[in-house]
Amino acid sequence: MTETTRAYTATHQSWQRFHEFAAPLISSSGAGSAAAAASNQQHHPYARQYSHVYSARLAGLRARCLENAKAKLSENGVDLKDVDVVDHIIGVKDGKLCILVGTIVKELDPKRRPNVAAEYNDRDTCSFLFPEGMLVDNSKLEGAQESLRSYLFDSKKGDVLHLEDESGRVELAAAGAGEDGMDVDNSDALDANKVCTGVVAAVIGEVSADKGIMHVKSIHFAGVPASDDKSGDEKRESVVDGEAKDDPMILLVSGLACGTDSPSDNQTGGSLALRREMLLEYLTSSKLGNGAGVSRVIVAGGGIAPKPAVSPESNKENSTASGTNGSKSKKVKHETTPMALSLRELDLYFAEILSAGIPVDYIPGWHDPTNANWPQRPIHSCLLPNSCSFVDLFQRSTNPYESVVGGERVLGSDGLNVTDLRRYLTDGDNSNESGDAKAVSTIEALKQTLKYGHIAPTGPDSLPMFPSSESDPFVLSKRPSVYFSGNSEKFETALVASNGADAADEDAKNNTRLVCVPSFALTGEVVLVNMNTLSCEVISFNDVGL
Repeated sequence: MTETTRAYTATHQSWQRFHEFAAPLISSSGAGSAAAAASNQQHHPYARQYSHVYSARLAGLRARCLENAKAKLSENGVDLKDVDVVDHIIGVKDGKLCILVGTIVKELDPKRRPNVAAEYNDRDTCSFLFPEGMLVDNSKLEGAQESLRSYLFDSKKGDVLHLEDESGRVELAAAGAGEDGMDVDNSDALDANKVCTGVVAAVIGEVSADKGIMHVKSIHFAGVPASDDKSGDEKRESVVDGEAKDDPMILLVSGLACGTDSPSDNQTGGSLALRREMLLEYLTSSKLGNGAGVSRVIVAGGGIAPKPAVSPESNKENSTASGTNGSKSKKVKHETTPMALSLRELDLYFAEILSAGIPVDYIPGWHDPTNANWPQRPIHSCLLPNSCSFVDLFQRSTNPYESVVGGERVLGSDGLNVTDLRRYLTDGDNSNESGDAKAVSTIEALKQTLKYGHIAPTGPDSLPMFPSSESDPFVLSKRPSVYFSGNSEKFETALVASNGADAADEDAKNNTRLVCVPSFALTGEVVLVNMNTLSCEVISFNDVGL
């Protein structure tokens, strides 16, 4: 019998930098607990205001935005001496071409503002991420389109766009092309439906003396950060005994949805459990494709089944029954049992992969038993006891996730940050007619976060997030080689150059591979990424007709 030789790639986990900004740990009771509680209260994240988040974000991205704005002016032949670089919005002068750096704030008309009570409702926030009744052709739901229409910006309906910093704010409006000898590039023109509240940007324009509105000629974001140089140790990791190793491969998968079947299985007669077993066989067998070349599996959220949707009628019936019979404990048991079964199935599934010597990194998601606010803490070890027994192979990471695999930086999340951003961004030219609005694709939204220089620009406005004052952990300070988003409706990918545009040369250095990892429950697909060439391919598992 031939023994399977597993691929190996040196990995340095760097997701711990998100950990210090996650939910505070509960202090133990007993002696000294009062002092510990007082200390925790002093350093508790909610002792700070959310305004500190935006201040830290602005401080982290201001210099990069300003540099890109100046580069644009020089490209257009404008003498920088004739342009005011205003440090604070309160100091802007009327009728003078200037550069302002601040945070975008979109104010919707109060009559059109979505209901705050339903802001974090599963059917709203997760309509793109966990669609119910998804058709085989991946068509979008009307509920998702409703969410987009709720946030569509329209100045004719009373919506206002502002740029804000610590000193104040100024209203923004797009300027006409060719004013004052400066042409407006379509890619740099201000479009309120191409940005969201929380994005840091530098705007070039003039403030009118009559209305105090800044007419923006172009808008510039932080862009793709510089790449970090690989150390000699990281480079030497790819060579053993003077011979180059095989190209390191990582496998990206999301939406395993253990404990349930796929929504499409009722129509096709397939079985999600069987497809998961096919994936397991692919990874552990040396005879199936290049599964033996996988050096690491990264699970991007969606490991357990989402909570089944409950209709309002069922909710009312359950409440009535609970009030009549006084059996509150039965209701709790009914809700927790499916999650416990899902966790057990996920734990055993991971244990089988780990027993084959394959490292697994697990990123928690929206439905996992951890804190909801970003960054999410790793799932507790007691919930995955079998997997956690593989101390050297199993990593419970935060959400977002970051590591250095084979000398290349890998960054990603379960996809909720990208999903939330899609509610604010429209695709193509829009006539501000809500019926014609169409959300940008997942890959375009992911590309926008790279352009903004921020992983989660919608937080804390609509993405739940912990307040941080010292720094913003979601600022992109180093260029990732692989940047992924989990639980997507379909597989999408793009190669982005260091300037943020699509890469013309696939072999050039400083490229970033963007990957929208499809939900395995919906598509039966996983993604293989070659860490040397940054090429990727989709592996599909289909059990229909077997």
